[in-house]
Amino acid sequence: MDRRCLGIYTFDKNLNKNEDLIRIRQLAFVDDFENKYTNITECILDVDKTGSNLLCRCNSDNCTLKWKTADNLNEKIYHNQNIIKQQEYSNWFLPLMISLSIIMIIIFISVIIFIKYHGIKKRNEKDNRSFLTNISTTSTNISNIEIDEFLSSNPPYQSIISHGKTSTIYRALTTRKETFQHEKKLLAIKVYHGQQHKNLFDNELQVLRMIHHPSTINFINHGWYNQSPYLLLEYHDLGSLNNYLRSHKLSWSTCYSFLLSLVDAIDYLHYEDLSPNDYLTINRIRKPIIIHRDIKSSNILIKSNLTLSLCLIDFGLAKILPPILTSNDFIQIGTYRYMAPELLELAITHTSNALCKVDIYALGLVLWEIITQCQEYSYSIDYQLPYAEYVKTNETNENKILDILHQVVVNERKRPAIHRTANMNSKISEVLTIIEDCWKHEPESRINARPVLHRLRRLE
Repeated sequence: MDRRCLGIYTFDKNLNKNEDLIRIRQLAFVDDFENKYTNITECILDVDKTGSNLLCRCNSDNCTLKWKTADNLNEKIYHNQNIIKQQEYSNWFLPLMISLSIIMIIIFISVIIFIKYHGIKKRNEKDNRSFLTNISTTSTNISNIEIDEFLSSNPPYQSIISHGKTSTIYRALTTRKETFQHEKKLLAIKVYHGQQHKNLFDNELQVLRMIHHPSTINFINHGWYNQSPYLLLEYHDLGSLNNYLRSHKLSWSTCYSFLLSLVDAIDYLHYEDLSPNDYLTINRIRKPIIIHRDIKSSNILIKSNLTLSLCLIDFGLAKILPPILTSNDFIQIGTYRYMAPELLELAITHTSNALCKVDIYALGLVLWEIITQCQEYSYSIDYQLPYAEYVKTNETNENKILDILHQVVVNERKRPAIHRTANMNSKISEVLTIIEDCWKHEPESRINARPVLHRLRRLE
C-alpha cells in the first residue's frame, strides 16, 4: 500500500472570475488503499462533498503545489452549495412548521373551548331569564309589601326559627291576596344580615331557582328589606332533623323514609338533568351538577305530609359545577364536624367527582345520626352529633375544633361508633354497611349517591 499526496484548498465565491483566489489550506499524505491515484501525477482540483473546499490527490513530487482546476468546477461548486442550502433550509424550516402547526392546533382547541363555555353560559343565562319571567304562580301570591310590613314590625322572639352568623329565619303568617277567603299561610323568611352577605344570597337564589325536588326546600319568592336581601321559603313546623332526633326514637318505616328521601335529594343534586329540551316545562331550566357543601342534620327539615320525610335546605354554600373547574372550587368550606378528611387536610383532588365525594362523606355521618335513633338498632344510645365524644357541642373555638378533627378523622381515621350484633335486623345491617361505604377515608373508595339510592330501594 502506497501513500499519495493530498491537497486541501479554500476558495472565494468569485472563483469563476479569478482563479488566484484559491489558497492552500492543508497539505498531507494519505494511504491509497485501492491504488486509485498511482498514475495521477497532476493535482486536478475538484470540489469536496461539503462544497466548501477544493481538494486533489496525486502521485508526483510537489504535485500539490502546481494545481489545475477540473472542468466545469464552477458549476459543481454552485450545485453543491445549492444542495447544502436546501439541507440547511430543511433543518430549520421543518421544525418551524411543526411548531407553528402545534401552536395553531392549541389556538384552535382554545377557541373551541371558549366558544363552548360561553355558549353554555349564554344558554344558561337565557334559560335563567326565561325562568324568571315564568316563575310559578305561587311566587307571586305573597305580596312583598306584606313581607316588608312583617319585618318592619320587629317580629317577636317567638317568630325566630333560627339565628346564624349570616342570616335569621323567621316564621311568618301571610295572606294570599288573590283568594276570597284571604287564606292565611305559614312561611319561612330567611333574612341575610346586610349587604355583606349578598354573595351568599345570590348563590342560594340561583340554586333554588334551578332545583325542583320533593326533598329540597320549595322556593317561593325573594326581595329586599332595609338593604337586607331575603328569601321566602316553604315552612315546615317540625323543625330540623337535628332537633327532632333529640326527642324522638324512629320506627323502621319512619327511619327508612328519612334515609331514602335524603339520599334521593343528594342523588338529584349530584347528577345533571339530561332530559331532552322537549320534556322541560316552561318553568324549568336544565339543572347542572350541584354540590351542597354543607350537609348536616341542622340543614335538613322534617316534612309532614302523609308520612314523615326529609327536606334539604340552606344552599348558600352550594356549588353549581361550571364546565371548567378552578382552584377556587376546592377551598375548605362547610362545617368542620361534617368535613371530609381530604378537605380537613387540604388534599382534595381537583375533579368534580372529588367534590361529590365530600358531600357523600357528610351524608354518611347524617345517615349514622338517623339509624342510631331507629328503634330497630341493636344498641340503644341517646342522640348525639358525630364525634361528640371528641368535640363538645358548645365548643366555639374553630381552630381547636379543626385541630381535634384533623387528629381524630385524618390521622387516626376514626369514625362514629357502629354497634353490630349477631341477631341484628338485616335491613339495619345493610344500612350500616352503606354508611361505612360513604365515609371511607379514601374518596376514590367512597360510593356515589346513585348506588346508595339503589341499595336503599332494595330494602323497601
